[in-house]
Amino acid sequence: MLTSTLVTPIINSVGNAYIFNKGENMKKVKPNMMKEMQANIIELMKTEGDNWTKSWVEVGLPHNIATKKNYRGGNVFNLNYAVWKNEWKCNQWGTFKQWNDLGYKIKKGSKGTQVYYWELREKKLAWLTEAEKAKYHATKKLPTYLLQRFAVVFNGVQIEDYKYQKVQAHKTELFDKDVAMIENFISNTGANVISGSQDGAFYAKLFDTIHMPYKTDFFTDVDYFSTKLHELTHWTMTKERTNRVEEKLDYATEELVAEIGSAFLCAYLGISKTPRADHAKYLNCWIQRIEESEKAMTKAFTLAQKALDCLVELQEKKAEVA
Repeated sequence: MLTSTLVTPIINSVGNAYIFNKGENMKKVKPNMMKEMQANIIELMKTEGDNWTKSWVEVGLPHNIATKKNYRGGNVFNLNYAVWKNEWKCNQWGTFKQWNDLGYKIKKGSKGTQVYYWELREKKLAWLTEAEKAKYHATKKLPTYLLQRFAVVFNGVQIEDYKYQKVQAHKTELFDKDVAMIENFISNTGANVISGSQDGAFYAKLFDTIHMPYKTDFFTDVDYFSTKLHELTHWTMTKERTNRVEEKLDYATEELVAEIGSAFLCAYLGISKTPRADHAKYLNCWIQRIEESEKAMTKAFTLAQKALDCLVELQEKKAEVA
């Protein structure tokens, strides 16, 4: 039961956000997350250039306090952006109900942050094409579709008397154990990495090989691994991994996916993210694509998440064999 004077968002069955004020009626607010996210990404690209991922990578991966799972896809950017922008030291999140179920209250005046997710729904009979109707009559199963839904979450710093876990500073200088951990992660994927490239770092799709200059050719270990993780994301494009080749992405879009994917990997592994100097030429193209279409933005984050999922799954498979 809502008794607080706090502005509290609630989500209804169709995913619209509502704001509740004590003594007032419920006010319907259309979800604005995607447009805000679009604007924030474009702002970072314009102000930070090829270093646009650094700020939101530094706070790690956002974590839900109830499910104990990390948020995914574009939610990683949106929640991490809120942490960075507000200078919060916590990246734990939960809905009003989740915090309430744990016995916590949200601080008065706190503003929630939106997240999105997809829900599998059955199509209504009236929506079906003739071909779908025929299949339905044969199988008695309605075809399905994905519906985008929205929820509102609150950060741990917005919760009364909550002793949150502080965000760990990402490593800008790597020790031997850090290097060993990252090298082990890459090795577990089974990717064929060839050192000594004189043509920079790149993924050769024809031979399914990653080519890297020597580590000594980079200013720091973080520069080296940030680049290597970028190429590792490219490596996931094949049919047997994420089948990103079926998307038929143009070169600039694939580079955006790999850049977001390497940002996810850096956040996952706890290291800082350094910019790729050769990506400056793609920035205007990326900005234009994202300005033109929210779908282009969400697609890039979705494909980058699939790349991370693939690489983490390979770690698990390696552990099962060991």
